[in-house]
Amino acid sequence: MRMDAIFDISNIKILLYLLEKERARYSELLKYVVPVRSTLSLALRELKEDKMIKRMIEDVTPVKTWYSLTDLGRETAEHLQALKDLIRRE
Repeated sequence: MRMDAIFDISNIKILLYLLEKERARYSELLKYVVPVRSTLSLALRELKEDKMIKRMIEDVTPVKTWYSLTDLGRETAEHLQALKDLIRRE
């Protein structure tokens, strides 16, 4: 795991969004989280390689791709959320 990838703001935003929403499609993440395609694609690739998220493909027409947290991703996102809550309280 590349620890520096965890601290990338795009990755943090994706983890926190998926913690709240449970799962999301690429277009939803592009619209609400990371509005630049290349940045989003890189972030999703890094998070998937680090086993923070999983990608599920729904075999329908058109094909739907969903992203959700793995157990490791959920645990990490919960810690990030706690830190965010702590900072907001201060």
